[in-house]
Amino acid sequence: MSIALGDINYLAVVAGVIVSMAGGALWYSVLFGNVWMAENGFTKEQLQEAGGAWKGYVVSIAGSIISVLVLALLIDLTEASGFGEGLIIGLFAGVAFVATAIASNYIFESRSLKLYLINTGYPVLVLAINGVILAVWT
Repeated sequence: MSIALGDINYLAVVAGVIVSMAGGALWYSVLFGNVWMAENGFTKEQLQEAGGAWKGYVVSIAGSIISVLVLALLIDLTEASGFGEGLIIGLFAGVAFVATAIASNYIFESRSLKLYLINTGYPVLVLAINGVILAVWT
């Protein structure tokens, strides 16, 4: 087993980062934005006044790049190819590394199941989609 960054399809990585960012914008605005704000006790005015949205975008882009690159390496290491194998690897990564890690925080913080599902649903779904993109474009 060897990790070879040269074996990664970087066009697929860029596509995955775009999917991550566009998915997040859609998820936290049109699809679940109002519910997410209500569950967190935020108002639109508070979010606009915060003025730090650019910091969130920088962290989101950096996190997306790292996430997609590591998923690409995982797909390369497992020699996954095609829609089904990419979907499985992406879902496994999302459930095993995201959903489980966030679950304990939500329990200890007494946060709602609704907020947990919103905040874990997005990365699990995006990892599954990116798994497909990366495995199909290998």
